[in-house]
Amino acid sequence: MFADAHSHTNPISGLGARRIAPKFKNSGGWFIALVSLPPYYYRFNDLTLDNYAKTIELLINEAKIMRSYGLKVRLLAGFHPAEVDEHFRRGRDLKSIVEFADEVFKLIIDYHRKGVIDGIGEVGRQHYSTAPSRIVASELILIKAMEYARDYDMIMHLHLEQGGWVTVESIDRLRKITGIGSEKVFLHHVDYDTSVWGEKYGYWYTVPAKKRILSKVLSEERNHALVESDFIDDPKRPGVSSYPWDIPKRIKELLSEGVISVENVYKSMIDNIVKAYRVEPP
Repeated sequence: MFADAHSHTNPISGLGARRIAPKFKNSGGWFIALVSLPPYYYRFNDLTLDNYAKTIELLINEAKIMRSYGLKVRLLAGFHPAEVDEHFRRGRDLKSIVEFADEVFKLIIDYHRKGVIDGIGEVGRQHYSTAPSRIVASELILIKAMEYARDYDMIMHLHLEQGGWVTVESIDRLRKITGIGSEKVFLHHVDYDTSVWGEKYGYWYTVPAKKRILSKVLSEERNHALVESDFIDDPKRPGVSSYPWDIPKRIKELLSEGVISVENVYKSMIDNIVKAYRVEPP
């Protein structure tokens, strides 16, 4: 039984849930966390609140399809730090971008109240070169997201630079300032060093489905490790970062090579998913 702790689908230009779900299910999948992409990925090109609502509606339908194949699903929608740069590129100043992100969060909360959205994601900081002021704007948006997640009992996926201790320490300080519980904060797509510090600080963290990092993380005693495909479902970039069905494929390879143990796989694929996402076990 295999779980994908962070993935995306795009039924407009990619495979979409109708093709992803059966293939993942047939490879042994039981759970997937679906996370929204920015509206323009779905050809909702105008950066309006209405198009963010259309994005969420699309995501809700994708989850419905996933569930029809017997998969358990959690849904997250957010305001990716790359969207700060995109809004800025299109002529918005940083103050209006931060204020607009707040309107997006209020929209997400409306859907959360209806019981169809489980969390906020992705939010965070850019991990690529951009203007320092835009990183600050992204962090202001992150803080607001933490406050909403705290108030409405939502989980959140953080898109961050991979700075090891400094990344985790900074998030821990922001978490304490905002008062959100650590169990609600997920460090997404971490490298090995950041995973080590995420474990020490007691945060859930998702590692990409690559043999090199899986062989290290899943061979160690870990209590907060989750595995993600971070599949972006973009035909222009096939398989980035992995397909959901790569998770069972690579884990089976590592098991057959004797690199990792069944016990550690079970913990990351079932026990930790049940605790982190508050779902019933398969």
